[in-house]
Amino acid sequence: MKHSFSFLKKAVCLIVAIIFVSASFAQQKANSNEPKAKYVFLFIGDGMGLAHVSLTEAWLSQKDGKLSFTHLGFTQFPVMGVATTYSASNIITCSSAAATALASGYKANNGTVGIYPDSIPLTQITYKLKELGYKIGIMTSVTIDHATPACFYAHNIRRKNYFEIAMELPESGFDFFGGGGFEGSRNKEIKDAADKIYGKVADKGYTVALGVADYKAKKNGAGKMLLLQDGKKRRDSALHPVIGRKDGELTLAQVVESAIDFLYEPDGKGFFIMAEGGQIDWEAHSNNAAGVITETIDFDKAIAVAYEFYKQHPDETLIVVTADHETGGLGLGRERGYTYDLTVFTDAIKGNKSDEKNVQNYMSKEVVDTLNKKARIGWTTKSHTGIPVPVFAVGAGSRMFAGMIDNTDIPKNIMKAMDATPIYTDHYYKRKAIFDKERPIGPNDIVFLGNSLTEGGNWASYYPEVEAKLAKKGGAIRNRGIVGDTFGGIDARLDQILPGHPKTIFFLTGANDVSHNLTADSIANGIIKVVRRIKRESPGTKIYLQSLLPINESFKRYRLLNGKTAMFSEINAKLEKMAKEEKVTFINIYPLFLTNGPADLSLPADQQVLNPNITRDGLHVTKDGYKIWSEAIRKYVK
Repeated sequence: MKHSFSFLKKAVCLIVAIIFVSASFAQQKANSNEPKAKYVFLFIGDGMGLAHVSLTEAWLSQKDGKLSFTHLGFTQFPVMGVATTYSASNIITCSSAAATALASGYKANNGTVGIYPDSIPLTQITYKLKELGYKIGIMTSVTIDHATPACFYAHNIRRKNYFEIAMELPESGFDFFGGGGFEGSRNKEIKDAADKIYGKVADKGYTVALGVADYKAKKNGAGKMLLLQDGKKRRDSALHPVIGRKDGELTLAQVVESAIDFLYEPDGKGFFIMAEGGQIDWEAHSNNAAGVITETIDFDKAIAVAYEFYKQHPDETLIVVTADHETGGLGLGRERGYTYDLTVFTDAIKGNKSDEKNVQNYMSKEVVDTLNKKARIGWTTKSHTGIPVPVFAVGAGSRMFAGMIDNTDIPKNIMKAMDATPIYTDHYYKRKAIFDKERPIGPNDIVFLGNSLTEGGNWASYYPEVEAKLAKKGGAIRNRGIVGDTFGGIDARLDQILPGHPKTIFFLTGANDVSHNLTADSIANGIIKVVRRIKRESPGTKIYLQSLLPINESFKRYRLLNGKTAMFSEINAKLEKMAKEEKVTFINIYPLFLTNGPADLSLPADQQVLNPNITRDGLHVTKDGYKIWSEAIRKYVK
């Protein structure tokens, strides 16, 4: 049976209407008092464009002899948007670059996993949420070290480095992984690759369950779970595609259901789940419409599991459904005319193979199944396209996903919907990643440790004779300052420094802690706690604790420091006393930065301000300020 549609015209009109009408909803969310999302599901239909969704809905209708679209569950979500998908290197993205954007909010180059274009590892929202106490689940219908799931836990210059990516999975510490096993286990260049991967999985405390029954038997004693297919032979393969799937074989819906069961705690912080329908893309690469239909329906069934959870927790749950890119350039309609007939795919969907082959697609000139031509649908490519992809959402914060957005907006909006502020800044994570790539700190290194004031100093250039002397012994002057850092952030990254037992550490921090509304006592105690840890873990390291510099509120640049000028003098007094008790050298550089130098110490503490001639913002110092600083401590740098 053939039916007439003007589908494309309707779809374009619908998208335009959504972009203009619902864009206001995204703005409203920022000013509303809507509930915050505690449980978040991000579903990614790999390669799933709007045409793939429409193809599926049209087939569901036509098989019943109807002239309409039989809607999937997720297309009935109240919010719809459109997301652009270009990568940092190409207008047409690959899966790993797109998934990196969806996992982090940053563009990446095609072919890379979880890294910035400059090859520095980035920090995905999964890690940020884990630090905040949320439980994390990653699952897919393909292998768990494939591009999309990998981008939510791994970092690699090449998406096909499956073994290395697989070895990073257990390092994440995430709570639940599920779906197909490890592509990397079949790496013939690495001896006993599978044993190495599963050995590390076990070492990191993961329980491996093969099938749902095994999961149910093991879940109560498990701290972290890896749910794969039943049977060792199938363990490391993608889940069986819908066409030809046998009863009892693991499905994405079952994996999602198990993940909810494992991660949900009524009194817990909440969870984030990413679930990928990976085989929609595989079928689209083959221009296999029947496969696209069945895999999209299967994807919808997995989303339906999450939707049932949403109905029980409507004020605390957010479900977002999108795609990483469109695959195939699918069009409903072919050559001239206003008809297409999708019922020709019914036998293929039932598992009956067509033997009609070797008919060329009139657009791509590729050999494809005759069924596409009979159905009068077209494909422009067997690869990806740059077409924006649909976004569907329901639940807490869902209005932020309406209108025309970019794929990098999706993770950012998820964090906003959860009201989840990362513990550290993106600059902190990136600079820490840079430190990880550098030569480890060693016993002949001098380390400058602190916040933006330290990061802004070119310390090695101030002491060239010392740098040359250290170099002869394999050492150097190392800058370990990070903009925005606090005593807590510094403590969290001491593992990059203390195992190398550096020769000397010059330590200064505190201004950002003041802006966080901590008391002078708590800041001084926090700084001294870091000092004590350095002494304990690297007893041979000489520690120089430097005073805080003054600030100048007249620049009005840092609202969170308003009215807190006197605290800097108060903290310094406490640090000087505590440093003496700890037998640590305290260097008081504070007076040197006052407007009239040490003479201003006679003024009340709230009038002791940073010299306006050596600052542009009232907090940071200019080159002249660093000259004063470097000369003041020169005798200690040796």
